[in-house]
Amino acid sequence: MRKYLALFLFLLPVVGASFSPSTYVTTAEIESALKEAPAGGAVFDKVIKTVDAGGYKVSIVILRRTPQAGKEDSALSHEKVTEVYQILTGAGVLETGGALTKTSPVDLTLQAAGPSTRGVLEGGESRRMGSGDVAVILPGVPHRFKKLEGTITYLVTRIELTAR
Repeated sequence: MRKYLALFLFLLPVVGASFSPSTYVTTAEIESALKEAPAGGAVFDKVIKTVDAGGYKVSIVILRRTPQAGKEDSALSHEKVTEVYQILTGAGVLETGGALTKTSPVDLTLQAAGPSTRGVLEGGESRRMGSGDVAVILPGVPHRFKKLEGTITYLVTRIELTAR
C-alpha cells in the first residue's frame, strides 16, 4: 500500500497539471490566420497548430487560393504527409492521381508538408469540390486544383509520418 501511495504522490503534480489530451482550433484562430493573407496573392498557406504525437505530427492549416488569369497550378505530391481537405468556401476542380512529369523537389517543411515533389500532372482524376466537401490525399499521390470557380478557402489536416 505504501508503494501505491508513494507513486500517487509522485504522479500527483503531473496529473494535477493543466494537461489536455486534445488540441483545439477555434473559428477565431482560423479567421485571425486568414486576416494575415496578403491582398491579391494567389496562394495563402498558413499552419495554425501542430501537435507532435510521437511517430507522427498533425498540423491544422488554412489555405486560400485565388485564380490568376492565364496561370495554371502545378501539382504536388508529398513523401510522408497525408492531407485531408475540407472546403470552407468556394469551389473548384481537384485533380488527384495520375503521374507527375517535369518534376522538381521542393521542401515544404515550413507549411508542414515536408519533402515534396512539384510537377505537371498527367492522367489524374478530376472531381468538383465545394463547400463542405472533404478529400483525403495519401502520401505520394499527385494533386492540384485544376480549376477554381473564384477564390476557394479550405482547412487542411496534414498528418506527417516522422518515425520509420
